[in-house]
Amino acid sequence: MSLIKPFSGIRPKKKFAKEVTSPNVSYIDNYKPNKKLNFLNLLNTSKINKSKKILKSLKDKGIIQQDTSNHFYLYRITFNKKKLLGIVGKINLDNYDDKKILGHEETFVERIKKRKEQLLKFNSQISPIYTTYKSTPNSLKKLKNIFRFKSDYNFKSKDKCRHELWVVNKLNKVRLLKNYLKNIKKIYICDGHHRIQAMLKSKKKIAPMIIAFPDNQVNILDYNRVVKTNLKFEKIKEIISKHFSLKISKMNKRLKNNQIEMYANKKWYTIKPLKQSKELDVTILRKLILDKILKNKKNIDFVSGFKGKKALENFVNSKKYNLAFRLYPTNISQVLSFAKKKKYMPQKSTWFHPKPLDGLISSRIIS
Repeated sequence: MSLIKPFSGIRPKKKFAKEVTSPNVSYIDNYKPNKKLNFLNLLNTSKINKSKKILKSLKDKGIIQQDTSNHFYLYRITFNKKKLLGIVGKINLDNYDDKKILGHEETFVERIKKRKEQLLKFNSQISPIYTTYKSTPNSLKKLKNIFRFKSDYNFKSKDKCRHELWVVNKLNKVRLLKNYLKNIKKIYICDGHHRIQAMLKSKKKIAPMIIAFPDNQVNILDYNRVVKTNLKFEKIKEIISKHFSLKISKMNKRLKNNQIEMYANKKWYTIKPLKQSKELDVTILRKLILDKILKNKKNIDFVSGFKGKKALENFVNSKKYNLAFRLYPTNISQVLSFAKKKKYMPQKSTWFHPKPLDGLISSRIIS
């Protein structure tokens, strides 16, 4: 039996799709969406009731509408001449306890509480949880064959990616897809751990909407840190020097595994452990540096590698933070290995790029 099930999705009318949908906020600095239509408005308000009114208004005006029967959906993202082929459906959270759905990252308790409140009051999931599964060259060939028919949506978004969505309602494609899904034995959560944990803690029967990409197509960027500390820079260097060598970086430094870059006082420094370690760079950074220089764990923020090195410099140069740390990206093999062993990376260890849009396919989480 397949882990991924069809459902009746909520979609915008084609003529409104580009205005209604929104990329993840990390991709769109200074983006001003359509005030009446865009799904970003649902995320920008701290008041759930206001979000519910906006969503209701979109439905009442016929801008978005729910499918009358259950379907699978296909989602393709094209970026830098690469393609991500995703299958959108729902999963049963009982499979989480059965170890058929696996996570790889720790979570923040407060964020889970907030997510739980939002999800239950809002009763809508406006983008799928990003997941992956083990694939082979042969299975990928079969998946590409399923995608060979005209998409229902096809446009470029503010994230500079092309997004396409198919409603799978052709009988031959439904049959091919169901056969394909039978071979997916485990689903690995990539992005959406807080939402999954919030749903698990709910007493209501919730079926999350996910998008599943083959593991050999998944792209992971670095996920970096900016920090505010009251320690003087000489003291920070002293702490770091106990376990690392510290040198000023060369221009356009390309990081390798077991290297970390730090930005402070308008200079980049390369940090290398004095002893080779099998631990993840993000774990080494937390244990041996951040835990020792940060008294208040709230004085840290996380910056996607999509924003580039310059963004880290700007955060520090603006005096909002006084240190930035750049990491070598975690890879998909490490993600799957941690998940299988039920081990967890520190929070915000992985940034999966690109991501599906908010609002192109949505669902109710409680029927």
